[in-house]
Amino acid sequence: MRKHLVIGILVLASASLFASRTPKVLQIHGGMLNPKDTPSGGLFGIQYGLAVDERVDLTFGLDYFHKSYEQVSEIAESVTPGGVVTTTKQKELEYNTTILPVTLGFTARFPIQPPAFWYLGAAVSYQFLRNKENNLEAGVSDTRTYHGFGWVGRLGFEYQVGSKSSLIGELLLNHCTVKRDQDAKENLPVWEEVNLNGLGFRAGLRVELY
Repeated sequence: MRKHLVIGILVLASASLFASRTPKVLQIHGGMLNPKDTPSGGLFGIQYGLAVDERVDLTFGLDYFHKSYEQVSEIAESVTPGGVVTTTKQKELEYNTTILPVTLGFTARFPIQPPAFWYLGAAVSYQFLRNKENNLEAGVSDTRTYHGFGWVGRLGFEYQVGSKSSLIGELLLNHCTVKRDQDAKENLPVWEEVNLNGLGFRAGLRVELY
């Protein structure tokens, strides 16, 4: 019940951001994230919302994290009559991990000396994790999905390059544990968890839209 209530609040708040006539702000960014229980990988995303005033933004965000891994072994090597060395390899395992954090938060900017600013940001988040494993050698594959609430903290630097555009760079702290339920054992609840707590960085472009 509480999960559905919070999701409903996120949806309604996000809809109000899009519907408001207040000047809008758009941010596009890319970077890296190093979660505790998954390998580090690339992080790309977008934020859209209200420029409440020259210092504060309220935004809805969606990020995409992906990491893939392959286990490949060398099974043969040969030399052609022309002296070219050829290597035969086989792929045995494939792993693909995808994380989708959905956020609703704010950013507060503080001038250093215009056009330079530093800023703080925080957001509540709902995060989805999808992990796909494919054992090609055994002919077995499995896909698991997890989800859970969390929060994101940000500390960044902004440099204004135009009247409505800025370059940004930020450090971020992701705090979230995602879960998936399993069948109860001996009438006791059982679930799996993945700890997504970790540090990362992002860089990108912020644009004010009127």
